[in-house]
Amino acid sequence: MMKSNQIPYTKEIKAFNSNSRCYYSYIASPIAFKTLSKKEFSALQTKVFPHFFLAQSVSPIIIGLTAPYALTTGALITLGTAIIGGLTNYAYLLPETRKIKEARFKLEDEGKSDSAEFKELSKQFGKIHGFSLLFNLVNFTALTTYGFILVKNIVRYAPK
Repeated sequence: MMKSNQIPYTKEIKAFNSNSRCYYSYIASPIAFKTLSKKEFSALQTKVFPHFFLAQSVSPIIIGLTAPYALTTGALITLGTAIIGGLTNYAYLLPETRKIKEARFKLEDEGKSDSAEFKELSKQFGKIHGFSLLFNLVNFTALTTYGFILVKNIVRYAPK
């Protein structure tokens, strides 16, 4: 049965989640990257990403809890996939990239940015960062798919 009083909340939470992520990823972050030094940009991302990835992990739970219909298997799978994408970034990839960045900055400060160790760390950072981008895409795709499921279930109950 449709819980019509929850429709606005579900749509607002989903819209806020998607729009804020897109704004930061495609507008704010590229501007910051072009404007700030490498270390300043890294410091900014270090402050932003824990909140960003935590929101990726928690928002699918809130979206599911405010769903205006009984969640289908497809809805549960897409929301679960989004949670996994966010949690992987938050709990594993974020700490790994932070460790690698700190080690690289230490080598830079010591004047060893041409060393084999620095190059290896840069390679590792690129690999971990690539996985992070992949899990961002997983989260985004899962929530977008859930949006279609949400609309389908809302339309089913619309007066004809």
